[in-house]
Amino acid sequence: MVSQRLNRSGQAYEQLTAEILRGRWQPGDTLSTYALSEELQISRTPISEALKRLESEGLVEIIPQVGCRVVRPSSTAVTELFAIRGVLEGLAAEAAAKAMSAKQLAELGGVLERMEVAIDRADEVAYGDLNYQFHLKIIEGSGMPRLIQTVEGLWSLLRYQLARLPFAGDQMGESMAKSRIEHRAIFEALERRGAKRARTLAEQHSRRCGDRFVVYLEGASTRGGEKP
Repeated sequence: MVSQRLNRSGQAYEQLTAEILRGRWQPGDTLSTYALSEELQISRTPISEALKRLESEGLVEIIPQVGCRVVRPSSTAVTELFAIRGVLEGLAAEAAAKAMSAKQLAELGGVLERMEVAIDRADEVAYGDLNYQFHLKIIEGSGMPRLIQTVEGLWSLLRYQLARLPFAGDQMGESMAKSRIEHRAIFEALERRGAKRARTLAEQHSRRCGDRFVVYLEGASTRGGEKP
């Protein structure tokens, strides 16, 4: 019975995470365990367990006697996530510089080239997908299964947060241009098997990305625009 409940809780978690990440609910929206239970055809206990897990990951906030609210991104949350990402991806890059095969490096280079084409075309959607692929391939190249699993979960949180940040077109273009240089430097360090340099560059890239996004977030708030 416990195993069945945990399986249902996991199922609810996967479904709710997917719906939140694709933007079905906006930040500030309240979710009802009763409504979710009816929709997913899962009892309220596994739903509640799934929501507690989502709360621990920063996607929702459980409010007693009210329900569960989808969390708004904040500069503090974004800074924290990028700081954690920097440490983990730095470790991954260092390991990947030693472990990646020639084939894996070639595939990574292909992703980088397509990403640069997307930047030239100002294709933000394609860039976002390729950017994720680029980082994921480095993480997978580390050959460290637990690290891979941890960073993949972190990226889910980041993609949710960043999808709701108020980028203007010129701001996104500036961010892509700077990231282009940083990605190319990381790739070249990996290609040369420079483990320490790859780690340093990966950590710096993550920190700089976080700094850029926080500037955009706080700038929108200063201008009096709608908070994400």
